[in-house]
Amino acid sequence: MKRKKTKRFPLLIYRRWSKMLYLPSLLIAIVSGVSWWFARQSESLQDHAWFMLAIGAVGLLIFLYALWVRRAAYVQCTPNLIKIRTPFMPVVVSYARLLQVHPDEFYEQFPAEKQSRSHRRLVEPYQRNKAVVLELKDFPMKEKTLRLWLSRFMFATDTKGLVLLVEDWQTLSRQIDAFFDLWMTPHKLQQQRIQRFLRRQNLYS
Repeated sequence: MKRKKTKRFPLLIYRRWSKMLYLPSLLIAIVSGVSWWFARQSESLQDHAWFMLAIGAVGLLIFLYALWVRRAAYVQCTPNLIKIRTPFMPVVVSYARLLQVHPDEFYEQFPAEKQSRSHRRLVEPYQRNKAVVLELKDFPMKEKTLRLWLSRFMFATDTKGLVLLVEDWQTLSRQIDAFFDLWMTPHKLQQQRIQRFLRRQNLYS
């Protein structure tokens, strides 16, 4: 019997980044395409037609990439792992690394007034949103590597952990809590068995 797939929660920070990219890139592609068509009709501009075509092609590629990012960046819980997909690198977080999960105001982590102008445009729409914060014992790989490939707005500023900005943060938080409890149950039982064994050893020593 196939296990039912759990819900995917789009990462809003990448969705916003995508939105900031796809309209300008689409306009560049359209304007360059029109310019290329007119350049082909003009003898004086024919030599420059290839350049306009190249710009249009780049704009179109960026537009398609931006559309793909909207679907490619998400969080998904499984019984063993938290999958975090980003456009550049997937990350998996084992529940063994998890200390606790709690919601926090996105503003508390990343106040817009403390960001640069370009970053302010990225975070301003979410200042009233809540995010899910994963406090971790350690990162699944070197922190420098993660910071190179993940958005800076995914790293908690007050603890070692990750900030997951999603629309349905309550459901995501409940899912992580539920899977974490399921993962912890056999480990708690194992710890109890070990403790009972050690107590017996102490009684007979």
